[in-house]
Amino acid sequence: MLRRLLAILILPVLLVAGLFLPLSPRNLGSHPHPATAYDDAAARVKALAAEDDARISPECRSTLYTHGWKMPHVVVMFHGLTNCPAQFDSLAQLVYAKGANVWVPRLPRHGFADRMTDELARSDAREWCAFADSVLDAAQGLGDTVTVVGLSTGGTLAAWAAQERPDVDRVVLIAPMIGVARAPGVWTPVVARLTALLPNLFVWWDDKKKTGLAGPKHVYPRFASRAVAATLLVGGETMQDARRRPPGARRAAFVTVGGDAAVDNAAIATLAGLWSRSRPGSVTERYEFPAALRLSHDVVDPEQAGGNPPVTYPVLLRAIGP
Repeated sequence: MLRRLLAILILPVLLVAGLFLPLSPRNLGSHPHPATAYDDAAARVKALAAEDDARISPECRSTLYTHGWKMPHVVVMFHGLTNCPAQFDSLAQLVYAKGANVWVPRLPRHGFADRMTDELARSDAREWCAFADSVLDAAQGLGDTVTVVGLSTGGTLAAWAAQERPDVDRVVLIAPMIGVARAPGVWTPVVARLTALLPNLFVWWDDKKKTGLAGPKHVYPRFASRAVAATLLVGGETMQDARRRPPGARRAAFVTVGGDAAVDNAAIATLAGLWSRSRPGSVTERYEFPAALRLSHDVVDPEQAGGNPPVTYPVLLRAIGP
């Protein structure tokens, strides 16, 4: 009885907080310090790679596919939540074979050999934006033009890069987490506020299989509510900035999955519309895989349950370009 009474009293307070508290943190802007040459960029890549210590799985360490000098095109690939650079390995090698330098950095607090680590509970929006800034700074010395590709949370960081960095030529947003499918539209800010305000919760991707989750074995079997909060805070500020000014990036491609159970496709469409209006011609492609294909939210990793590279890779490679 007491628990029920407390729930009745607390729920309205939480709802009001979720609706009206300001989204925090704010001012997630870029502070660029771009590399000026290949050697400078290589040193920065090496410094970031040095953070991949013995706690990180070998397959999850930041990976640079380089031709050994600055190329006309460099592609940065940001992986998704609870995943790691291994997610993009197959796609990265195809892009590298076409002549680009490709860098797949490990996002903060990801890729630990201990898949039950609690690191994601300390996820922070400012940390992720500062990390993306440092990656993009180094990328300037790896190629004449910079393309940023991102999936899910990585897609959110790619959207932030497109909005904030005029030295990014193109972005490819693959099912970016601008909003969540189960709390779409106006409910997304509520989820963002509450997951940032309340104590962290870990949620199994599959509460029946738990650590026996199907698919690649480097993926954490659970996600942290604070990591969702960090992602949505970055996405929320990106959306707010997009309402005030055009994106810095010249071109953007949007790739979504019909029937995606993870992200809000309507919110993604809203961002695409904002960019199209504020910078006409900037959105060069909007493609949605038909729901009838029953694809996974992760359309990149060949090992993912529901993955289908023969169907998805031609679309992704076209969007990434030469």
